[in-house]
Amino acid sequence: MELFERPGEERIRRERQRRSAEAGQTLIGFVLLREPECDFPRFIRNLKNDWDIEADALPERGNLIFETDGLRVTCSLVRAPLPGSTVEECCGVNPLWPEAEQSIEGYQAHVIVSVSGASDLLGGHVLFTQVLCSMLKQEQALAMYMSPMVMSAEAYVQNAMLLKEGELPVQLWVFVGLYEEEQGISSYTVGLRRFGHDEIEVLRSNRDLVDVFELTFHIAGYVVDCDAKLQDGETIGFSAEQQLPLELSEGIAVEGQSIKIGY
Repeated sequence: MELFERPGEERIRRERQRRSAEAGQTLIGFVLLREPECDFPRFIRNLKNDWDIEADALPERGNLIFETDGLRVTCSLVRAPLPGSTVEECCGVNPLWPEAEQSIEGYQAHVIVSVSGASDLLGGHVLFTQVLCSMLKQEQALAMYMSPMVMSAEAYVQNAMLLKEGELPVQLWVFVGLYEEEQGISSYTVGLRRFGHDEIEVLRSNRDLVDVFELTFHIAGYVVDCDAKLQDGETIGFSAEQQLPLELSEGIAVEGQSIKIGY
């Protein structure tokens, strides 16, 4: 299987319809705030101006709930940091934002953002991204947290705007983690399972960190964009000459089974 081989559109449509018949998905993320206040009026304006989405409701006691395209959107202000140290711990595994922990230090509140009833997996993620983007454009917003991903408000908004150019912001949906051992560089994904796919891992590669990250990210993007099923025993590559073996087995850095890519 070459990386840019696109599965038939009809097969993709049938597969997504099959998954849509399953229980609707709920997506949950957290917007970290400098101060314990949420600018709901600006959020509503952002939704309309940026995405032409009407939030036909008013905030009540720190909550805003509305429906759009059959999906339920809930935004709930919590005037306190998230409990425990989970967010801070996740900052340490985010390779694209090394200053994350210092940048969110002292945040005072968070908004729980959820989109529920998303039987169309891709459509649900698009709406979720639009809602988060509009919430993160307020002055008090510091970052978005969706375990294990922590991303600055500016970076999230910038990537979300790719939707306006017809691109899928897979980097907002699939986290790519890296770790180093004596035997080499390893990577893993978190988020592909929400699209009905196995997570992928590269184990103990002798390539450098950037190469491993880019390969993992590009394959994850291919899986989401093309709804491609990576099969145990097959190969994948960027060209006819490159054939990287695929193996399905128990995950090392992720729960459940994962597809291992020989690289």
